[in-house]
Amino acid sequence: MFNIILIFALVYSSTANKDLLTGYDLAQQYSRIRIFEYDNYADVKFLKFNIQGPTTLANWSITISTEGTCTDYSSNIHFYLQHGAYPLVAPRNESYPPSYITYRHDLFKLVFNKSLTNPLIQLSNPAIGTWFAMIFVDHQTFTIKPKLTTGCNFYLSTWLDYQTLPSIYTLATNQPLQVAITYNQTSIYLSHHTMVGQSRLMFAAEWSSNDCEISIFARLNALPSTFRYDYVTVCTKTKCTMEIDEIFSLTSVYFLLTTNNYSCLINPQHDVVLLRTSGIRSNRFSSSMHSLSRVECLLSVNNRCLQPYPTRRIMFNYYYDFLYVPIYTTNRFNSGSTSSITLNNNDLSIYSYEFMIDDRNLGGTLHFDFESRVMSSLSANVNISVHGCLSKYQPHTYATCESAFKIHIDKNSIAMNSFPYPERGFWYLTLEYICTGSESECGNSSLSLMFQISSSQCTKQQCGAYGVCRILTSQQNVFSTCSCLAGYRGYGCTDDSHAYASKSLASVLFLTLSNCMFMPAIILAVYRRLYIEALVYFFNMFFSTFYHACDQDINKLCIFKYDGLQLSDFIGSYASFVITLITMAIIPRSTKVFLFMLGLLTCIAINSRDRFDHLQFIALISITFTFTVLTWIIVSLRYHHLRPSTKRFLLVIPGFLLALAGLVLFAFCETDENYWYTHSLWHILIASSILFFLPHNKRYTTGKTKAKEAPTNTFRYDRLVRKDQHHVNLPLMLRKTSEPSLQRIETCEPVLTCEPDIIRDDLPNQTVTTPIDNTSLSSSNTDSSKKSTDNLLH
Repeated sequence: MFNIILIFALVYSSTANKDLLTGYDLAQQYSRIRIFEYDNYADVKFLKFNIQGPTTLANWSITISTEGTCTDYSSNIHFYLQHGAYPLVAPRNESYPPSYITYRHDLFKLVFNKSLTNPLIQLSNPAIGTWFAMIFVDHQTFTIKPKLTTGCNFYLSTWLDYQTLPSIYTLATNQPLQVAITYNQTSIYLSHHTMVGQSRLMFAAEWSSNDCEISIFARLNALPSTFRYDYVTVCTKTKCTMEIDEIFSLTSVYFLLTTNNYSCLINPQHDVVLLRTSGIRSNRFSSSMHSLSRVECLLSVNNRCLQPYPTRRIMFNYYYDFLYVPIYTTNRFNSGSTSSITLNNNDLSIYSYEFMIDDRNLGGTLHFDFESRVMSSLSANVNISVHGCLSKYQPHTYATCESAFKIHIDKNSIAMNSFPYPERGFWYLTLEYICTGSESECGNSSLSLMFQISSSQCTKQQCGAYGVCRILTSQQNVFSTCSCLAGYRGYGCTDDSHAYASKSLASVLFLTLSNCMFMPAIILAVYRRLYIEALVYFFNMFFSTFYHACDQDINKLCIFKYDGLQLSDFIGSYASFVITLITMAIIPRSTKVFLFMLGLLTCIAINSRDRFDHLQFIALISITFTFTVLTWIIVSLRYHHLRPSTKRFLLVIPGFLLALAGLVLFAFCETDENYWYTHSLWHILIASSILFFLPHNKRYTTGKTKAKEAPTNTFRYDRLVRKDQHHVNLPLMLRKTSEPSLQRIETCEPVLTCEPDIIRDDLPNQTVTTPIDNTSLSSSNTDSSKKSTDNLLH
């Protein structure tokens, strides 16, 4: 949720310049944004904030709420703020590719624990414009996370509020402005917005007296302070000046006039300030190539002309894929849109190339490629090179350049520098020729430099062999990032400190071949004519094998889409559990087939809903297990004997122990680091347990005639009947006569109206005894009754 709220406005009139000045209290809010553990930039959240006017203080209030099981969760929460660019950080000390510029301006960091529920970030005199926040939670390395719990979810709400400063005097060029520093007003802010063609500003102040030492601070695009400024001048006399050179157009410059000695303010210090500006200067420099040409100079440094060249951006078809091409004027000998210059000691120019970074650049990487070649022979004592500087807002020479943005190009060499997630604004690439040697030797030397300024997604190598470049969106902020493979980390997937590429082959072999443990269960099911069960186990084995073969960083094999393989694997796993439990139930086979289909459709439905919701899996297995146990209890109570038998229970117990060990391993021991072998062991344990669960499917014979195959889990009632017990208490068995001399005894399960054969396991060569309904026989004719009974057995 994103809101901008205007609370109130304060309006008053300035007596100094009679301009109407306004001050606003502004606020911006994001509500309940879920944040995730950091593994790479795909897991972070980017939030955009706008500071629309000059302010002395901005407050970011943060509220953290949790959901789920968070009692033992101790990871820290990271909150980064960066002006004009996405924050560039390495939370796990990941290394960057070589020659990457990682220094950032105006980057602020806050790390806190969830116990600190309402932290506050305060920035004094923040820069005007767009600020980006990046939020994530520390990754818990080597932590076992129970899969059967809901986990811990973090939600962040943040509120930015600030008040724009109303009491700012607006300076117009060449128009004097009267101001006064008094005991009640010890500081005065002034502002000026540069126009096109203004490259140099001169700020002049004339005080009514020199009783106070007045300091003048200046800063670009933000209010200055005594500890944050770009320029400073201390006025010890009644007159003082400040010069601001090399400034680009359409930027705001803010001035602060203040004093540290308040005792001198008994008498107000009146001042008249005047702002002068000048455009690009023109000087004449001799050159062997164009001695009469007029060269445009932005600045003269040590009698060397700093030549400004704008660039135009050529867009291509992909995000962040474009090229900056310099635009040369006819004053230059090599006119046109080339990126090649020839430097020598006779050319006193310093080349400065201006390019703009805006929203189209923020999520990519800026590249600077150089190739230098010596154009003439050099003696061993001469060393020529090119020094470059990358600077923001205004060009700088190598001597005044920030150390992180200095570029050095040797002779006959290739150099490349990259700037990830560049900061918004106008930037300058300044190049100057350096020759160390005698004047005569340097005068005969020259160097050709070809260079290119380009932008790309992720890295120029597209994340290399162990990464994939992705374009992502976070809260409507688009950016590119590398998703690293096989344990590689870092912005360009070049950090191999935790790589496991050597284990990749072992990982895929373990996870795929461990599924072969389903083969014994499939063979046993086919042998016992449990064809539906065998089909489900084969389905599970097949898709689990190819899912894990596809779910690899490298050495992968996908027979179709990854998502389809994953869904099929989950359905097969769920269905194997459900059908095994139903098979163990004591119910008719026809009922089992119906429940098989019901269970399979349920598995499809719940996995289509959310295949990672472990609670629904627990609920499904619990219902199925309860149903199976309930059939055992009902049959045992009905016939006053334990069913399944004690022998059968002793056979099932090892299967339960194997399945329980597999479930514990899966639920409580798996981590990202040990997944490849713990999950393989899970395959082996679960597949092995099925061998103990599959029921027997025996065949019985009576004399030379084979009785029909007894259904699965049909138990024998002879153990329920003592030798001296009459069979009249048992129900009649269904009789099916095919020939007058041959009758077959048809068996069925205990819940039906017929009963199975009464067979004793401990008696060899036994004869089947058929229950007789005595009410249908004549009690007076014993021989006739015996003959009738004998006829049933033949």
